[in-house]
Amino acid sequence: MNTTCPVCQSDFEKLYTIERFARPLSILYCPACGLQRQETFPPEEELYTEDYYQGRSEYSYRDERTTEKYDRFVWRARLKTIQRYRPPPARLLDVGCAFGGFLGEAREAGYEVQGLDVSPYAAKSARERGLPVLQGSFGPGIFAPASFDVISLVEVVEHLADPLSFARSLFEYLRPGGLALIQTANFLGQQARRAGREYHYYLPGHLFYYSSRNLQQLLRGAGFDRFVLYRPVDFGLWPKLRKAAGNSGYRSWRRITMYHLKSKLAFRDFALTSSMVLYAFKPELA
Repeated sequence: MNTTCPVCQSDFEKLYTIERFARPLSILYCPACGLQRQETFPPEEELYTEDYYQGRSEYSYRDERTTEKYDRFVWRARLKTIQRYRPPPARLLDVGCAFGGFLGEAREAGYEVQGLDVSPYAAKSARERGLPVLQGSFGPGIFAPASFDVISLVEVVEHLADPLSFARSLFEYLRPGGLALIQTANFLGQQARRAGREYHYYLPGHLFYYSSRNLQQLLRGAGFDRFVLYRPVDFGLWPKLRKAAGNSGYRSWRRITMYHLKSKLAFRDFALTSSMVLYAFKPELA
């Protein structure tokens, strides 16, 4: 195991052990930049099985195919924000695309799309829907340099075992002026800090745990030069409420509204909640 922080090259130290899973999670942290990681990583093939995608494993993914009618509200809202920076026609890669719901919506919006997912099951299912999806892990050598104008990673970066390789590959695959969209938990947020080892984001497949600060530091080291930070997400409240009305009924509206409003109580690295979406931009050619 590499005990050196990939962001600032300091040494990791033991933080705590999380016992609520069949295989307890031993969490390390970097005292210099705050990056956290699991001490040892479970094998990919044990995590991303068909059971994972159908909600039958201890650590599972919500099968979006049953709720796409309502998920489209947030996908469309996100695409409207992306369009402000990189409008179609442009080439968009969705990393961790699962069954391709967001990809399909992006294609309808005019983007040329490409998907990538680590799961053979998910990638095959997406291809059966007519979507161009490769199976594999995000890293070097998968795509040609400067292949994409937009690369999205929604709840994906925490799954990747090599942050340096991720950041360098992200920079390489984007065209000059390209946009990377990264959604993950912000461990500088008060929600994560107060919950400590009980924070729900500690999961077997989440290998690294970032903050708004050290994620930008990592990407800046790879060459990105401009950032826009959204909290809690890169679209408004109404699409989230419309999605919730279809997926879980109106009973969750109050909770979602309060969380969204609390997330706006933020300044620089301070935030009451721990949801974030970071837009990172590759420099334009001189």
